[in-house]
Amino acid sequence: MKMPPVSHSGLSKFETCPRQYYLTKVAKTVVEPATVHTDWGNVVHKALEDRIMRGTPLPEGMDQYEPIVLKLLGKRATVAAEQKLALTRNMEETYWDDPDAWVRAILDVVVDGGKSVYLADWKTGKVKYDHDQLDMCSLIYMAARPEVQKVKSSYIWLKFGKVTTDEMRREDTPKAWEKLIGRIAKLEEAYETDVWLPKTSGLCNGWCPVGPTNCPHWKPKRQ
Repeated sequence: MKMPPVSHSGLSKFETCPRQYYLTKVAKTVVEPATVHTDWGNVVHKALEDRIMRGTPLPEGMDQYEPIVLKLLGKRATVAAEQKLALTRNMEETYWDDPDAWVRAILDVVVDGGKSVYLADWKTGKVKYDHDQLDMCSLIYMAARPEVQKVKSSYIWLKFGKVTTDEMRREDTPKAWEKLIGRIAKLEEAYETDVWLPKTSGLCNGWCPVGPTNCPHWKPKRQ
């Protein structure tokens, strides 16, 4: 079974539980239900994209994000939103739907300053200190743009007015790629062997969408 292009969200889901990944993304016998939080996140992302790329005013209820947008647009650099990037196994940039695409990322905000670039990812949920997504985006961007020597990246936690930041330099990329490729190799092995073992966690207590008929570890939520 051929592995599809790898994204941070897909890789993270696989690492959380290979069984859940299989049922929702490979067999597709389980559909993850939309939530108020995911719906709101999609609305916010679209509104911010329209504001940055087309100058569309932010809708009512999002006025508090305007200062953040103005700060980004005020930088002396090219600013883009929702930029899609894909790489082949040879680390060459390709189009998004290329059958040979190996890894992909959607960059919420790109502030291109030439050799130094700033990437930002909008977050509408709780603050977390996991920078794996930022690292993956930085790696893909620098592979696609050989002239870039440094990427500063941030999660912008809109609900809390907080920013967490990371930085990657060109000389950091070999070690970072080694780590990421090792993670991807485990996902690829699952596709090759068709073995998708469940991995228990707190999500098994009624939060996982697979349900009791698909996994022996699933338990109902505690009342």
